[in-house]
Parts: sequence; C-alpha cells; structure tokens
Amino acid sequence: IRRHPDVEIFRKAVRFALVNGEFYDKKHFSTADELLDEGDRRATSLAAGKTPWTQAKGLVVRGFRSKIDDSAQPYGLEISEKLELNRPVPLYVWLHGRGDKTTDLHFIQQRMTKPGKFAIEDGIVLHPFGRQCIGYKSAGETDVLEAIEAVKEAYRIDEARIALMGFSMGGAGA
Repeated sequence: IRRHPDVEIFRKAVRFALVNGEFYDKKHFSTADELLDEGDRRATSLAAGKTPWTQAKGLVVRGFRSKIDDSAQPYGLEISEKLELNRPVPLYVWLHGRGDKTTDLHFIQQRMTKPGKFAIEDGIVLHPFGRQCIGYKSAGETDVLEAIEAVKEAYRIDEARIALMGFSMGGAGA
C-alpha cells in the first residue's frame, strides 16, 4: 500500500516540504494536513481492496512510478462529469508555466482544488508535474511522457487525439 503511487504522492509531497523547507506561508501547514488526510483515506481504501479515486470525475490527482528513479510522481486530471469513459476519448496534456514555489505539495493542492483555464468536456485534461521548474527538460520531459502512458493505462484514450499544450514555460515545453 505504501508503495502505491496514487497514495505515496501525498506523503512524499509533505516529506519534501518538511525536509526542503517548502512551507512558504502558515496556510501551507493546513495544506500538508489535507494531503496527509487524503493519503490516509486512499491507503485505507486500498487496504480494503477499493480505489474510488480511479473512477472519480472532476479534479482527480493520481501518481505514477518513475522509471528514472522509482519515485512516485503526481499528475492532475480534469474529467468532465458528462464525459462517457466507456469509449476512447481525447487527451489534452496541459504543461504548466513556471512557478518557483510550485513544489509537489503546492502542485497537488492546486490540482485538487483549481480547474485549469479551459473547460474541456469532450476529453480528459492531464496536468503533469514535470519535476517543478526545469522547463520540461530531461527528467521533466520523461515525466510528461510517463504521465501520458499512465493515463493511457488507466483510461480509454484515443491515440489519434492526444494534444500537447502549455503556457509560458509550458508553451516552451510543448
């Protein structure tokens, strides 16, 4: 259970914030509590053989296991309540812009609470983390490709309708 990336991303985010001093405001401590609570809920569900977040719609945070370093890497999804997931759907990959303080903790919290700039109802929007602000180069690029693969394994994606988009640093990455 501890090694399941959909669970591990929450604990990793808080651990990194503690070790690296990534609490930039007092409210980030309550964000850490929220992420730990979600990780605990998922661990409890997983122990009972259930994974309700894998069927969820709306804003969904998931994780994959990196082939680079075996770490759990987060990604966010936006899945319209109206979207029929019993058929292949488009995948819109949105690369975020630069955010010097957008660490795992802050990225996950954003993906759990804030929809993206565009309301897309005919497909799934993927928000890969890409290891923060490295311009989607090296490990960041690999993370984007691995996040796409993770989504393709978990959802029916139309391979002919995968679009890569972004703004600012994400535009350069695209």
